[in-house]
This record gives sequence, structure tokens and C-alpha cells, in this order.
Amino acid sequence: MIDHVSIGTHHYDDAVVFFSRVLAPMGLTLQRDTGQEAAFGKGGQWMFFLYPVPPDEPVTAKGTHVAFGATSRRMVADIHATALAASANDIFTPRTRPDISPTYFGAMFNDLDGHRLQVKTDAPPEGEASAS
Repeated sequence: MIDHVSIGTHHYDDAVVFFSRVLAPMGLTLQRDTGQEAAFGKGGQWMFFLYPVPPDEPVTAKGTHVAFGATSRRMVADIHATALAASANDIFTPRTRPDISPTYFGAMFNDLDGHRLQVKTDAPPEGEASAS
């Protein structure tokens, strides 16, 4: 089980604002910001970190992405819309992906540094009971 994830950024201050907005629908808030480390989480559990990286060093790598779990399809759509409003670039809009799973619903976008970020859920459409 993964306990936390850290990513680097060339746009530290802007990235802190971006992730404060994008992670809010999941209940994740900025827990600490030292200017050299921003920690996001909830209930005292820090789970997502940002670190400034010098402009001449890379912050992304091919094939790397971070996926956040959402509790509903509405949350996936809200996070995606919030990210785009905060200058993210769309990779794919909220939709089902039967090629991944019959219950998958998600979206993907790039943040300010080009990190690929995904938000997904296996929750049924709102108003529809789970098949369990």
C-alpha cells in the first residue's frame, strides 16, 4: 500500500495554489507549507507533497502519473472541471473506460508542470445502486 506521493515542480507557489483547489473536493487540504515543501492531506495524515525543483532539472518522466481515488462520479467531474479552470490541460474528460474495468469512471489532465494526474472511481452512476 502506498502511504504518500511526492512530486517536484518548477512552479512551486502556483502549484500549491493549483493543488489546493484541485484536491479540495476530496477533502485534502494544505497541511503545511514551508516554501520548500507543501504537504496535503486530511486529519493530520499527510499524503501528497510538492517540492521545488531547479529549472534545469526535470520533474516529469514518460509513463509516470498519479491517480487519485474519488468517492463518486460527480466528484470526478468536479475535480476535472476545477483542474481545467486552474489551467490544467485535458488528457481525457470524465468517462467510463470498459477497457480498464466495467466499473471505471475517470478523467486525466496535466498540471502546470506536465505531470499526468488522474482521478477515478468505481462508484456507480448517482442514483444507481451498486451491483454488489
